Amino acid sequence: MRARFPAAIVVVLAMTAGCGGNVKGAIDAPTPQPVAMAGQPNVAFPNPPLFITPPGLGFYVGVGVPYDIAFAYDNFYLYYGNSWYRAPSYKGPWTIVQYDGLPPIIRKQRIESIRKYRDMEYRIFRRDQAHYRGRTFRPDR
Repeated sequence: MRARFPAAIVVVLAMTAGCGGNVKGAIDAPTPQPVAMAGQPNVAFPNPPLFITPPGLGFYVGVGVPYDIAFAYDNFYLYYGNSWYRAPSYKGPWTIVQYDGLPPIIRKQRIESIRKYRDMEYRIFRRDQAHYRGRTFRPDR
């Protein structure tokens, strides 16, 4: 005769099987990270992009380009296809970076916040470039 278990017990047993019987471990398991895209991002910069530093961010962000690109700690970081990439040059070669591999100054900001601060500061920059008091940077070719 087979034993029959109520469905709730089967679910709890299945949840605890991978965590050594610790139900709390099964419930508090980290959420999976988004799947990274394979291959190189399809980006091209005909000229070196201009970077500005919005005060709310504290690192350089590219402006006037159709990509989310940042510069911090002597590396360029590109947010493309829901993934972050790093390169020694704005031209690449790009390698994927896991979230915890980003510099803390970038990691602590959501991409939406980066875009918001970038766009606000770029409006200030465009209004009067000759008298702009913020930091700017344009990489060498």
